[in-house]
Amino acid sequence: MAKQTKTIEWFAGLFEGEGCIYRNDKKRILAMTIKMTDKDVIEDILRVTGFGRVSARKPFSNPNWKRVYEWNLTTRNEIMDLSNEILPFLGKRRSKKIKEVLRGLVKLPPKRKLKIVKRCGLFKPTDATSKGSKTHLKNGEKPCNDCATAERNYMRKWRKAFFKANP
Repeated sequence: MAKQTKTIEWFAGLFEGEGCIYRNDKKRILAMTIKMTDKDVIEDILRVTGFGRVSARKPFSNPNWKRVYEWNLTTRNEIMDLSNEILPFLGKRRSKKIKEVLRGLVKLPPKRKLKIVKRCGLFKPTDATSKGSKTHLKNGEKPCNDCATAERNYMRKWRKAFFKANP
């Protein structure tokens, strides 16, 4: 019997049965994972998809349990590309979940291709706003130091108000 090559369809079937995709806007997390005890299968996932990372951990509750291997993908653009590629091969329930997780997300420009701006003069570093950073990213630029500091101040203020309202 000839050795079968693993394809993206194989990955889609494996993801349908063993995979997980989730999004947590509060913690700004978007992830796609597959966990199992078969190391060779997890390494095949890495070969087929071309991205992600593999980690291994020993279960801590019972020393007789097998080691668990995990394929993990957390880069937004790669998750969106891979999800759109496997979507035609998935069932209704899993397709619905992926569409729900990806709803409202847009691809980010690659960081290496962003133009670097010294100072734009839009905002002072003492301001608390995210508009400057958004304007830079929209123009394909890396936010200047003043706008990045203003966004950090904004997020610090937002987190403080959020956690005060939601104890």
